[in-house]
Amino acid sequence: MIDLRSDTFTLPSKEMIETILTAELGDDVWEEDPTVQELEALAAKILGKEAGLLVSSGTQGNLVANMTHLNRGDGVVLERESHINMYEVGGLSQIIGAYPHLIEGDNGLMDPKAVEAAFTRGYNVHWVDFKLLCLENTHNRGGGRIIPKENIDTLSKIAHENGASVHLDGARIFNAAVATGMDTSKIVENIDSVQFCLSKGLGCPIGSLIVGSEEFIHQARRNRKVVGGGMRQAGIIAAPGIYALNNMIDRLAEDHKHAKMIEKTLLEIDDLRVKPVDTNIAIVDTSQSKWTAADARDGFEKRGIKVTYLGDHIFRMVTYFGITQEDIQLVISAIPEVFS
Repeated sequence: MIDLRSDTFTLPSKEMIETILTAELGDDVWEEDPTVQELEALAAKILGKEAGLLVSSGTQGNLVANMTHLNRGDGVVLERESHINMYEVGGLSQIIGAYPHLIEGDNGLMDPKAVEAAFTRGYNVHWVDFKLLCLENTHNRGGGRIIPKENIDTLSKIAHENGASVHLDGARIFNAAVATGMDTSKIVENIDSVQFCLSKGLGCPIGSLIVGSEEFIHQARRNRKVVGGGMRQAGIIAAPGIYALNNMIDRLAEDHKHAKMIEKTLLEIDDLRVKPVDTNIAIVDTSQSKWTAADARDGFEKRGIKVTYLGDHIFRMVTYFGITQEDIQLVISAIPEVFS
């Protein structure tokens, strides 16, 4: 089976698994796991921040970061189809007690005028104060869209000038860096905190990191404990993470190449609409065709390929480590058969 549902289906390489066997371990809640400390320092260095914090998942990372930025009753500005809004079980409201103000984006890209209007609407006793702007790069439901640095910097400036912080859900930030050729630290230089995943394109079995200032990470460590994220001999998670940051980033270009090959073939099918593929995600709209997303899902599965059903007329295909050139050729061959 060729599984294109998500890059969370990556499996660690033999070399990555072997790092676990020799990892030096300690109790990370006591901040005594040297392998975790090495990973956190490496992550902070790569992203140009002062400190890092290992967490179990991207959702936990976003939650802990947002807990650190916000107090109960604060408002958060974010894009309507962002992962934080759509796929994190309402943690902003459930756990933090924050109010989400949603901006309608263009495949994840927010208009600075709309964001500025939210932050500059003035005082009213009935309204919450917006204290945080959340961004996502690359944008999952935007088709793995790269948010241009110019947009990130403009939106960050608006937030900062109005007394708010900026958090980036950078689950796939390295995809953006590889695709643009821009240093990751440059992309996030005007952002206060970043969460990124080890367990997607980088191929690790578990884990994400938050990076930010020393003071921010100190508080985030306490909030991680609040939500049950304190781990003990977490070096067994950190060791693959160190391997990934040293060895797995540049190879993301292969995933992007494979996704573009899929995009090209999909665009040859009349009446299918495909969001422009920037990185490793292809999102397909069948609404102008005779097929539903369920038809596509079932047609691919009959041919040994899994895709993600996102709605009546939307499905997704994601490339990642472990999906080979031969797999992509089989997918390309199957596309005209599914939509015949």
